[in-house]
Amino acid sequence: MAAKKKPVVSATPLKTAQALSPEVQAILDKIGSMGGSNNPNAGTDTSTSVTKLTKESARLYLQDAADAADYMGTFSNADIAQFMKEFDAQQALSVAKVITKTASKTVPDATKGAVDSTASSTARTEYPSLFKPTEFASDWVWSKINFKDEKTLGTKSITALSQVRNVIDQFQLLGVSDAEAKIAAKQIAMGKKTIAEYTTDLQQIAIKEYPQFADRFKLDPTLTTYDIASPIINMVAKTLEVDPKTIKMDNPIVLAYTRSAGADGKGTPPSYYDLLLKTKQLPEYQKTQQANNEARDSASSLGRALGYGLQ
Repeated sequence: MAAKKKPVVSATPLKTAQALSPEVQAILDKIGSMGGSNNPNAGTDTSTSVTKLTKESARLYLQDAADAADYMGTFSNADIAQFMKEFDAQQALSVAKVITKTASKTVPDATKGAVDSTASSTARTEYPSLFKPTEFASDWVWSKINFKDEKTLGTKSITALSQVRNVIDQFQLLGVSDAEAKIAAKQIAMGKKTIAEYTTDLQQIAIKEYPQFADRFKLDPTLTTYDIASPIINMVAKTLEVDPKTIKMDNPIVLAYTRSAGADGKGTPPSYYDLLLKTKQLPEYQKTQQANNEARDSASSLGRALGYGLQ
């Protein structure tokens, strides 16, 4: 397969500013005070650098952006025409005026004509475009990706959404909806935000929802509510004889620990021992080997107490 041709971006390089001689600077100042004519003989010139799309170059921009975004759709002729229209409109808003100056040395006692000749080539007004075609194409393609319809998402978007939902679960927050999770996932998939930055954002919400943990959160911007609750989670898992990964943040024992302080964070949390006793009162505990051993030992003790001579 032949390699794709990249669209050529037309741009005029800017010249590096240098110190001007007093004579040339005086003439340039005079030119500036006259309003700055566009006549090259007055010492100024103008140029504009823009990107002009063809239908084929527009398609290449879109396809490159689609590949990078794992976009699952296709582009119709109407899509390409719309892209070109919006491309030109946005580029027109991104042109900046830049005046560049270069200096040429003049010999001592040079005639006025020689100085004028030098000055006429020392000022140039350029209108370079600050528009970034590749970035615009990427944003345009991402605008077509609908996170509300998860069946249409590519691998990159699905991965970002999974990461976001996972970190939200680790904070167990009331103030973050799934719609907000999808907005954040899109930003992460686009590369405009990292999962670490989003974790920090969630931590600020967690500080308000879990004021008793505020000082601990401030010590580490990556710390989650799950990290803080992990000793309780591990205790519950060990007591119920299950994998800690199966104990979620909405487990009643975990919630009894994380939510016990109340909205103001001044409530007294239950002790580790109290939470252990609560865990053993769960129906799941009765199915454990430990519970069976305790029941057997209890029955044996009762039998001996009643004189059945059990060993």
